[in-house]
Order: sequence, then C-alpha cells, then structure tokens
Amino acid sequence: MRVRVGFAAVWVATTAAGVAISWAGVSDAVRGAAATGPEPAADVPVLRGRPPVPSQSPTRSPSPSPTGARASVRPSPRPATGTPSPRATPPPDGQVRTYTVRSGRVTLSIGRSSARFVSATPDSGFQARTWNAAGWLRVDLTDGRHGSAVFATWNGHAPVVQVYEY
Repeated sequence: MRVRVGFAAVWVATTAAGVAISWAGVSDAVRGAAATGPEPAADVPVLRGRPPVPSQSPTRSPSPSPTGARASVRPSPRPATGTPSPRATPPPDGQVRTYTVRSGRVTLSIGRSSARFVSATPDSGFQARTWNAAGWLRVDLTDGRHGSAVFATWNGHAPVVQVYEY
C-alpha cells in the first residue's frame, strides 16, 4: 500500500512541476495573443452610401482580381466565394491591414505605391465582390441590398483607403 501511495505522490509532484515549467514558458505568448489591441486600420473614417465609380484611363486595361471579377468603367459585380483568398502574399513593402466592417472583414496589403487584395471574410448572409484595376481596387461585402465597401486608390499618390457602409 505504501508503495502505491508513494508512487502516486511522486507522479502528482512530477506532473505539477511539468505544468508549472510549461506555463512559465508559454504564459507571455498566451497573454499576448489574448490581449490584442485595436487593429491598425480601425481609425479609418466610415462614410455613408455607396462609393463612387472610379474613372479609368482608356489606355490601361483592368487586371483580373483574385476572385475572378473584372473591372470596367461601370463594374458589374460577380459574387466570390465566402472563404479567404489563397493569394495572401503581400508585396515586399506592404503592410497588411484588416478592415473590420459591419458585414465582415477585408484584408489588404498596403504598399508605398499600390495596394493588393489579400482576403475577404463576409459575415453570414453576405457575399464578397471584388474589382481590381490600375490605380484602384474595391471590395464589397453585400447581401444584395446592404453592405460594406473597402475602396483603395493610389493613382499617382500613396494608397488611400476609404470605408463605406450602405
């Protein structure tokens, strides 16, 4: 009987020491992950209404967006999948920013002279629609009637991001 009690006491002490040592090693990482501050893009002012249709130079053709939609002078949106884009490689000078809007989250990589779409995660009932052309990109999270738009322009200037709720 004493052998079993002695074995149980050693096992409990060893297990407690292992947990204490493990917690000492990971406690800073766990606290840092749980106590995240506001997102760097949270200070972008929110505008009411739909964003304007950007003008496009006739000599430059639009490039396809990661979700397959194409831009034109008056874009006709095509629904994208509700999952984040697999093309999440920012440019070398890019700073990845996530814009949390009423209908989901949009992540862009903002560089010194351009911006790139990283991913869109719409809330339940919403769809992501993207347009990408020379000098601008737009991501809408919409249910067909209401939604949010993240609109980035950089034609001859550093990228400027605007958030619209409609």
